[in-house]
This record gives sequence, structure tokens and C-alpha cells, in this order.
Amino acid sequence: MRNNKYLIMRIFVAALMFLVLLPSRVLYADTIPDTREPVDVGVVLQSGVAMTTSSGVYYGFDAEFMYKIAQYANLKPIFHPYKDNVEMFKALDNGEIQMALGISPNPERLERFLFGSNGLFTSQASIRVRDNDPRFSYGNPIEYNGKVLGVVKSSIMYDRARDWATKNDIHPIFKTYDNDDSLQKAMEDGELDGIVTYGSKATKNYRASFNIVANTYYPIFAKNQMFLKNKVDAAMSRILYEDVRYPEKLYDKYRHFHYQDSIPLSAEEKDYIAKHPVLKVAVHEMNPPISYMDSSGEIRGIAPDLYKRIAQELNWQVEFIVFKDRNEIARALKAGEVDVYGVTSQDIIGSENIGLAITKTYFTLSILCLRRSDVAEIHTAAFVGMVPPNVENAIRAGAPDMDLISFPTIEECYEAISSHRVDAVYCNMAQLNWLTAKHGSGNFTVEGVDDLGIEFSGQLMPGNFVLNSILSKTVQGGQINVTSILSKNLYTDQTIMDYIRSIPARLIVILFALFVFIVAAVAYTMYKSHQSRVRAELNAKQAALEASEQARKAESSFLSTMSHDMRTPLNGILGYTRLARGSHDIKEIQQYLERIDSSGKLMLALVNDVLDLSKLSSGKMELREDRIVPRELFNIIKDAITMNANTHHIDFKADIHVDDDVIVYSDRLRLQQLAMNLLSNAVKYTPAGGHVVWDVHVKAEGDKSSLVEIVQDDGIGMSEEFQQHMFDVFSQENRAETVNTRGTGLGLALVHKFITMMGGTIEVESKLGEGTTFIFTVPIKTVKEDAKAVAAEGQSAANAGEAISREILRDVPILLVEDNEINAELAQLMLADYGANIIDWAHNGQEAVDIYSASEPSHYKLILMDLRMPVMDGLTATRKLRLLHRPDAGIVPIIAMSADAYEEDIRNCKAAGMQSHISKPVDINRLMEAIVDVL
Repeated sequence: MRNNKYLIMRIFVAALMFLVLLPSRVLYADTIPDTREPVDVGVVLQSGVAMTTSSGVYYGFDAEFMYKIAQYANLKPIFHPYKDNVEMFKALDNGEIQMALGISPNPERLERFLFGSNGLFTSQASIRVRDNDPRFSYGNPIEYNGKVLGVVKSSIMYDRARDWATKNDIHPIFKTYDNDDSLQKAMEDGELDGIVTYGSKATKNYRASFNIVANTYYPIFAKNQMFLKNKVDAAMSRILYEDVRYPEKLYDKYRHFHYQDSIPLSAEEKDYIAKHPVLKVAVHEMNPPISYMDSSGEIRGIAPDLYKRIAQELNWQVEFIVFKDRNEIARALKAGEVDVYGVTSQDIIGSENIGLAITKTYFTLSILCLRRSDVAEIHTAAFVGMVPPNVENAIRAGAPDMDLISFPTIEECYEAISSHRVDAVYCNMAQLNWLTAKHGSGNFTVEGVDDLGIEFSGQLMPGNFVLNSILSKTVQGGQINVTSILSKNLYTDQTIMDYIRSIPARLIVILFALFVFIVAAVAYTMYKSHQSRVRAELNAKQAALEASEQARKAESSFLSTMSHDMRTPLNGILGYTRLARGSHDIKEIQQYLERIDSSGKLMLALVNDVLDLSKLSSGKMELREDRIVPRELFNIIKDAITMNANTHHIDFKADIHVDDDVIVYSDRLRLQQLAMNLLSNAVKYTPAGGHVVWDVHVKAEGDKSSLVEIVQDDGIGMSEEFQQHMFDVFSQENRAETVNTRGTGLGLALVHKFITMMGGTIEVESKLGEGTTFIFTVPIKTVKEDAKAVAAEGQSAANAGEAISREILRDVPILLVEDNEINAELAQLMLADYGANIIDWAHNGQEAVDIYSASEPSHYKLILMDLRMPVMDGLTATRKLRLLHRPDAGIVPIIAMSADAYEEDIRNCKAAGMQSHISKPVDINRLMEAIVDVL
């Protein structure tokens, strides 16, 4: 009767536990709106990488990694599936998606997309052959000479495979296909001996016979998604900082989706099996669940089941020989009585210590601690056999004075803890499940040990390497399901009544007491949830304040540096102007004017550098693709630097290595800036009598071409300390040798940012007093054309620009709109050099509209418009002029002349109705070219 009452109570308590463990969202709804930012993500559907459930939810390595990133970056991923990378890249170019996952870089992709800073994972590209093809072993590249290997043409594997073959002097015949489907069909039709692929592609009925290269795969982004890239980079950095093994763990999670290649046995291994018809396996009499004798005297456990499957796979006979302890097994191995100790947890160091070797790891089990519930601190603990050093170190990390006692079997360990001779038992998951199934949970508590595990292998003599290889290959293959063998021996089926009966009476009392507090706990949880929301809002506000303060400090530091660097040339301009005004010596005044011009150019260079830096930082700078004759650009730069070097008495030598019929497609201005910045620095920091060498190599390989430039000097060099931050903005080395040669501190920063943006690299070698060498490489496109004809076209255009008549503006009515009197006077004087004699001056946009409205139709042939003016700005004035109800309002040429020089400013001018834009300070040659174009 009393037992029945306890049974009823246990059933009630089990039902109560089910209700308590219901998710909190069943009890109350969370009404917080979804504030995540949607992001369109492209994935290639592939087993284990990106798959969908029946409800449309994506899972797999790429999908789960993206969900993890989204949690850290407050993003809401919207997945778009594609058949292959080609389709996905088109979608990224067309703006259908913002980013994609799992892409390996090459020069073309690096130029086409933005790549994340952190890789998702690294995978092996391999050559796969048919499972039953006897021509190929494993790991012998010579076997591929003369063989036909298929590869997808657009895949990065094609480049990797050719590089591998070239470097290793292997000569296969590569045959390309448009996609994976046609490649697979060609293999099935017998057209190919093997295929080059990666990941889980082409695994069924095929095996890997050689791994050629490891590829790292990254998230990629459209070129206009720099902000999204930075958010994802920050999230991945945080994920990897918190758990550097996260990608590895995630890959293990989806490992069962990837077919495990089997490795064929060699002739030597097959001969070993033929000469040893019976495999003698040593097992322990009482080491459950690894091996043990059941009540009928039959040997059972993980080891017997595993070796039966090995024997079945190899058509080999197996004999199990039972021993009472490990020492007997070691003696039998050395005496040749057995071939292998079935399964042991002894690691390679422990095995080496007793003169034995181990096979590959068959499986790994977690280490757990079974502690007495009445013990708060563990002083003595039991362990089966010898404790591996790494396990002992992890256990002792929290209790260095703990006494570890070794017992021969897990049963003896359990008897020791049950009789209070030890406070705890450290065992693997298999041993713990065995104890729980046999004895129940008892009055014990189970605890983890810092994600620690023990590896299990076979053990044999070191000289028996052929058997070692046979066992390792067989278990490595996909035909033996080790997980299934473990599950069979680790877990026992339990009924609901078994589960209810396993609940201890003491736990029943505790749960009854817990029932009293259920309502209070739910209320308290809701209260804490509300408190957490309030705290999160306060934290968000605090973070916003801190971000604002950081921005204010950054702005203050920038303005302070700019103020200092602009005052230097400004001081020269004002100082030499005052001296020139007070001098009556023409030669002396000419010198002062030259120094004023030099200081003005330095200030202009600073402003231009800041403008370029701002464009780069905001992601607004776009690279152009100009048609360039390499020798023409080389000679322009060479001539400019030669004059500079001669002035400083420096020996300058330059050479270019390029075929005469090669035309380069790249951003001409950026290439010129890169070379001019580095060469100007080399001349600036090389003393008189020194040497500067410039060597240019154009490696023409079509879309995979590259430009390599080497700038070398024997000047003052740079310290190692300065080299650590030489690419930082406003970074300059303060030394006695640089006092009279100071620049803006932006040149090297721009060089580094330009090269990075173009997808290139830069290397630096420098020593104090010995000189500096810069080597940079950027990807370019090249074609074969008549370079001389292209250069002649460019020269004709340049000559046409230089041939502008000095009378072209005579009797041409011009309306000049400028609020600054000096700028207006300067513009009139410059235009007068080209014959301008009818110039009306409007002081602001409104005055310009009034003057133009009052003029005769088609009177004004040209309007020069400033942008920032009082009363009415230039953009508004242009729009009003274009809307006037007169025939000439829509066609009169309007050219902007403004200090607003961003790409956005130029686009705004065009949108308002202007034909062209000239930035201040005005270059008269550029202005006249623009005027000629619109007149």
C-alpha cells in the first residue's frame, strides 16, 4: 500500500515537472517589436552547407553561421538560394542580394566584391575518382600524369588545380565544363578519369584520392555594402574572440552530411590480411561499456561490436581474447599472443611510455564528474586506470591538492564513492551511462569538466605499422558507423514508468516545496524581464552618449591636426606676401612669389589629400577603368620626378618592363598618385648625392594581370617603431633629418588605402641610415593593342586642348556668379587672358536670376556659378534659371566653380542642370577645356 502511494506521488511529480519546464513564452507573450535590420543573403544549396526544412527555415554550416552573425549584428537574414556561384554573383552585381556566404577569393573576385576580414572555414579541394577505380591509390600525384581531370570553368578550383600541377611538375589534361551538372554527367559517361572539387560535392560513389590545396571561404559583399561588411566583420571578430573554435564545432555539428571517403588498401596491406587470416583482439574482462562479460559468458561492448564490423568490412576472421587487467594485455602484445588491444583510452604519450603505439582515434567521449551530493569540496576522487596528463591537469586546475586514486574497473570506482571512501568519480560519458543504467542516479550530482574529452583508439606494437594502417583506414571510411555502435552500447531504452520510478523520494519532497513558489517565480521572472528591458534602454542611451563623446574627441583631434598642418603653409603665404610688399628688388620679389606658390601648392595638396581620405572613409570613392598606355604614363611620371631629383642633386633611374603592344585598363589617376607619392617621398628623404631607383613590371595575363612597382632609395630610412604605424593618418617621424622636409602626413595613408581598395598589397623594408624599399602590387586588366596608335590619339587630344585660341571669349557675354570679391576679380582676370571682355558679375544666386531674367533672350552665352552663396545658393539658382519661361533658359551652358568637390557635389550639380563642375582653386586649363566643350 505504501509503495502504491509513492508511485502515485511520483506520477504527479513527473506531470508537475513537465508543466514547470514549459517554455516561458507559453505562459506570457513578449510584445517587443522586431527591430532587426533585414539583409538579403545569397547561398548555394549544398548538403551540410545550406539546406531548407519543410517549413522553409534554412540550416547547415553557412546558414547557422549567418544566424549567429545576425544575433551579434542585429540583422535579420533573408536567404536567397542559388544553383551555383555564377548565378549568385550575378544577383550580387544586380543588387538582388547584399551579401553571400562561403566564397574563396581570387584576383577577379577581390576586384569585383568586398571580402570579409574573417574566414568562415577552411576546406580541402581534392581530386575525386570512382570508388572502384584501381588505377588510383591515395596521395600519389604521379598517377595523374596524362589523365583527364574535369573542373568547372568558373570555379576557383580550376586556378588552384593548375597552380598545383605546375608547382609539382604534374601534367594532367584539364577539361572544363560550364557547371556542376555537366561535370557530373561527363564523369558518369566515362569522359573523365577524375574531377576537381571541394566540400561535400561529388561524394556519393566517389572517393578523394589526393587533397591538392586548402581553401578559406569568406562572406562577400556588393561594392556598395561597406557599412554592412563592417558590421559583419565586427560580429565575426566578437564570435571568434569568445570562442575561437566556433567554426570547428559548427563543422562537426554538420559532419554527418558530408560523405566520409574510404581509402583503399595497398597491396602490402592486402598481403598482410592474407598471411594473418585471424585478427586476435585483446579485450578487458570488466571495463563496461567498452568490453565486459555478460551473465552467459559472452564478451560484449563497444570494442567487440567495432571489431566485428571491421572484420565484416574486410572479410576477415576475428578472435577476442579476454584479460583481467591492462598489464596482462600489454605483456600479451609484446609477446605476440595478440595483435591489438581493441579499445583503450591511453593516449600516445602513455602508450609510448610502455613501448606501445596507438591507431587513429576511433571516437571521443566527454569527461564527467559524479560527485556525492553531501560533499561541497572534492578532496579525494576515483579514476579508472591511468589518468592521461591533460585530463589530470584539467581536473587539478580547480583543486590542486586533490588526491586521485586509480581503480582497475568502473564498478570498483562506484563502490568506493558509495561507501564514502572517495568524494567523487571522474569517468567518461560511456561509463557514467553504464552506472546510471545499472544502479540508478542515487544520491549523486553530475558535473562537466571544462568541455574535456578522452580519445579512444586501438593499441598495438610500434613495429606493426601495416596493421595500424589497415585499422585506421577501415574506421576512417564511411561504411562503419561508429556513432551507431556507441549509441547501442551507451544508451538503454527506458519506459515512462522506469523514468518515474527513477525519481528519488528526496527529490519528490523538494519538488512539492517548489510547487508552492511556482506562481511567485513566474511573477518574479516577469518583473525581472521588465527590469532587463529598462536596463537595456538605459545601456543603449549610455552607449549613444559614449559614441557621441568619442566622435567629438575624434573631431577635435582631426581639427587640431588640420589647424596645425594648414597654418604651416598659410604662415609661409602671409609671411612672404608681407615681405614682397615691402621689397623693391624684382629678383627678391620673384623669389618670394615662388615660395608663396610653393606654400599654396602644399596647402592644396593637403586639401586634396583630406578630400581623398574622406571619400575613402565614407566609401564614396569609385575606381575608374581608364585605357592606359603604360610607357606614356611612365614617361610623364619619370619626367616630373627627374626634374625634382635634379633640383636636389639626386641620381634618379627608372625602367619599365612591358611589351609594346600591351594596353592597361585601370584607374589612371590612382596609379599616378601611388607612384608620385612614393617617388616624391624617396627624393624628399634622400640627401644630395644619393640614389633613387624606380622599377615597373607589367605582368600581362588578361584579367589576371598585375602591376608591380618597386621604389628604392639609399636615404635616411625609417625606424622600426615608426614603421608600425607609418600608414596611419597624419603619421610623421620626428627626427632632425626631417625638420626641413615635412609633408602633410597623409601620403602613405592614402597609398595604403588606395592599394587596399584596388585589391593589391604593399611591402616595406627600411633601416635607419641605409634607405627604404617599397614594393606594391595591384591587379589590372590588359589587352593587346597598338600602343603607339593609342598614345597618338591621346597626344592629339592633348594638343587640341593646348591649341585653345586666346581670343575665343572675345565678345562672348558671360554671367559670373560669385559672392567673394577676390575670387570674382581673379576669375575675370583669368578669363581676360582668353579675350573675355563682356563679363557681368552677380553677387549671389538671386541676383543672377534677376540679371538673367532682365536680359534679352540668348544674350548670355555662358554662366559660371559658385555654389555656396548668401541669399540664394548656386544649385537653387540653377534650378530657377532652368524653369524660366524663355527659350534659352534650358540650353544656356552653366558651369559650377566651387570649393565643394565631393562626388556627391558633382552629381548634385548635374542633377540641378549644370553641364560641368570645376573645383577651386580653379585650374584655368581645365576651366577653358570645359568652356570649349559647352560652347
